[in-house]
Amino acid sequence: MFLLNNNKKIFIFFTAIVMQLSVQNTKAQSSPIEARNTVYADFASRGAVYSVNYDRVFSQGKKISISFRAGISVLSNVVAVPLGIQFFTGKDASHIELSLTVEPYIEKYQDLFSGNNLSDKKMYIMPGAGYRYQQPGGGFFAKLVVGPIIYLDPPSNDFWNMDPVVYAGVTAGAGVSF
Repeated sequence: MFLLNNNKKIFIFFTAIVMQLSVQNTKAQSSPIEARNTVYADFASRGAVYSVNYDRVFSQGKKISISFRAGISVLSNVVAVPLGIQFFTGKDASHIELSLTVEPYIEKYQDLFSGNNLSDKKMYIMPGAGYRYQQPGGGFFAKLVVGPIIYLDPPSNDFWNMDPVVYAGVTAGAGVSF
């Protein structure tokens, strides 16, 4: 591990945290979240500047609850699809959140399925930690997550030859839980 560069060390560190949290025992939480569905707008400092997302709490435990996220962002010549998993803990409406989001990002997506395919495919990987406000019974939802953003831009002729670049990143979201 000492021979790895800093980008790979950061990625391995956050992957280990997510794996550790995913094996936690899941039983009933002290104040269960009844409103398990959330629709929200998310804004990021890198990648898709905005996205519209659906979040679903699918597991609640005594200490940790888990949700997944799927979203879409369409700009003039870019389409992105953020997909993620969130681990969060806390009581009532305040939660600490650890998340991992993977965002396929395609520039010139209109050419994706054409014969001359000039689209440029990229990937953003965003592990993060932050604050989540979600009332158990539903209503206003907000979150703020900070962490590294790993940017992968493979050359068009060799997809697996990627040199990751790491940026500091922030994402913020607001919406409604029901």
